Amino acid sequence: MSAQEILDLLEQSGLEQYKTSIAQWIFPTAQIILEPKSDALFQIGESKIGGDPDLLEEVDWPKWKSYDMTFIGQLNLAQCPSHLSLPSAGLLSFFYAVEGMYEDPDFYGDPHTCRVIYTSPDQLDHLVRRSAPASLKEGVKMQPNSISFLPSLSVPATESAYLESIGLGWNEDQDDINKYWEIFLPKTEKLWQREGYINRLMGHPDQIQGDMQRSCEIAYGSYTDNELDKADFIKSALKWRLLLQIDSEEEKTGIMWGDVGRIYYWIHEDDLAQLRFDRVFCEMQCG
Repeated sequence: MSAQEILDLLEQSGLEQYKTSIAQWIFPTAQIILEPKSDALFQIGESKIGGDPDLLEEVDWPKWKSYDMTFIGQLNLAQCPSHLSLPSAGLLSFFYAVEGMYEDPDFYGDPHTCRVIYTSPDQLDHLVRRSAPASLKEGVKMQPNSISFLPSLSVPATESAYLESIGLGWNEDQDDINKYWEIFLPKTEKLWQREGYINRLMGHPDQIQGDMQRSCEIAYGSYTDNELDKADFIKSALKWRLLLQIDSEEEKTGIMWGDVGRIYYWIHEDDLAQLRFDRVFCEMQCG
């Protein structure tokens, strides 16, 4: 599906007045297809979900409070689709405090429950395969999977700072947001043949609950409760971009997120441009 086809669907759904705005938010994305594979068969630095990570020896295993984090996966950026807004080389390693998610009431909303480590291209030859700490429970370790990419395009989720910024929030024009949710999105999903589990790199999230850009801005911003509906807050929240989405493919990874949910890593577009992966936010959503 091309960007023009998406805009044609928007017009057919009775939302022609929003075409100019939404055109700038048709983001490239890539679905990630998982295939179970023995960790021993992966080359050092190869893209994968689960298994054991490849890290520099001097890098400490990430922790949140007393919890060792679960290794979620690693992406060799040279192996990723080139049309995404990512660096062209290097390695991104994703971690999440899965054990703490189920045990600590302070978990939700804390931006430090996840970590993304960027290894620059000149350091890739120094990577070593690392085993998880012995204290990390088997039930929160992810099984190894190779990945392949299915490039596509994506449009804003129904609840997002993007739509809210143009008057398409749930508290505004109810007729138009219903057209977007009940007519436009099903049309695009049908053409994309999107069904089942959806793991995603960049683009827009396949969200299960509400807007996550607000959560990201609240976690890292300094706004008071009475400022969360002001234009400045929404404008700033617009700059948070989906980095990675991982679904509950329990039969492949051994992990289910809540009640068949997903986890979503987000990064501010300014931080992405500066390769600052220390300010990533991760949120789990489930039904």
